Amino acid sequence: MHGALFAATALAALAAPTFGAGRPTYSVDYVVRLSRREPGLAHVHWLLAGIDEIAAFRLVFRDDRTTDVRGTGRLVWHGRTLVWTPGGPYAHLRYTVAINRQRPPGTHFDSYATPDWIATRALHLFPEINVRFRTGAAAARARLRFRLPRGWHSATALAALPDGTYLVEEPGKRFDRPRGWLLLGRIARHRHTIAGLEVTVAVAPGSPLDVRGLFRLYGKTIPLLVGILGAPPPRLLIVSAPDPMWHGGLSGEDSFFVHGRIPIRSPDKTCSYLHELFHVWQPFHPSADGRWVSEGLAEYYSLALPYRAGRLSPQTFVRGLALFERYGRWGSDLTRTRVPAALNNSAPLVMHWLDHEIRRVTDGHRCLDDAVRSLAHEGGTLTTASFLRAINQAAGRDFTPLFRRHVYRGEPPPERAREDDAGVGH
Repeated sequence: MHGALFAATALAALAAPTFGAGRPTYSVDYVVRLSRREPGLAHVHWLLAGIDEIAAFRLVFRDDRTTDVRGTGRLVWHGRTLVWTPGGPYAHLRYTVAINRQRPPGTHFDSYATPDWIATRALHLFPEINVRFRTGAAAARARLRFRLPRGWHSATALAALPDGTYLVEEPGKRFDRPRGWLLLGRIARHRHTIAGLEVTVAVAPGSPLDVRGLFRLYGKTIPLLVGILGAPPPRLLIVSAPDPMWHGGLSGEDSFFVHGRIPIRSPDKTCSYLHELFHVWQPFHPSADGRWVSEGLAEYYSLALPYRAGRLSPQTFVRGLALFERYGRWGSDLTRTRVPAALNNSAPLVMHWLDHEIRRVTDGHRCLDDAVRSLAHEGGTLTTASFLRAINQAAGRDFTPLFRRHVYRGEPPPERAREDDAGVGH
């Protein structure tokens, strides 16, 4: 399967230059066929036309779920890596992917097929790929097509075309590929446009998600995120499915999954649907030492945004902060740890403390939002150093001593920070 994703990635990526840089020089169609008799298998077929510019593909398969790989031209294996030389302007590649994939630890799945629905990601159907071109002027038109059992529907984060296919493009990349979450089957699809963002909520049978409640929440909070992160992506797909899918949230390109039984407001007062939305939307990519920043911001805003929108009382907001402190992992360097309690509880409480201190030293004229806006405008790689620079700029002073205490040494923020916490949330 990894090899498949690689080819799809290569072919689709060539489609992006097509629409922004000129006329396509070749075409790629990715066809995914599913059947009720074998719901756990996806039969993937790549059809390439006019590929004189392509010398070879290097497809990297991550696991053993892809079998029966066949194609035109020459196929040479090196372990799990396939070097495919199409050998002509018209070529095809076929393979079969076992859809089910357990997510360790535990017995739940991040890709699963039933007789009525399939929840998966494009990266589980197509592999990592590299392409060797003969010329630098190649540009593609790439499409994704599903062949589904009667009565089945598809939901993707890609733009739908009039012929029932999906446009495959990856802005900023020379080589496009299918991306993001997919939900296929006897599913319900709900669409609404909020602040310029086209939101599709795709629900598998058996998922109890309150779609109306989610749209009400987004109607109040997405406009607030626009003011922090800037323009939203053109589309957002939310996939909701029941057991045995992963009991949590998983973000992808322009899409994310949340288990159907996770409520819109969790017992700790945060919101998984806002946490994952922040990750999908954020225009920066965390480095290894920037992960705590990304996770801390996503979780803090999943509490603060509903409060700002009037959906949480001041008392509930303060209670959420208290739970961050209670369940945090303290005494660890946030830039190095991967312990969930530190990233999901300690880090967001530190974000609140930073918000509190910026407001205090600027007499309420600046806040954490200003630092995040700066990071969003800058884009690129998010590091602890770049975050500290943005914080210092927003505060107008050096916050290095605060970082030394609460980020590197992992000391919890002082209790007095919550004396006026309700005001800070706004």
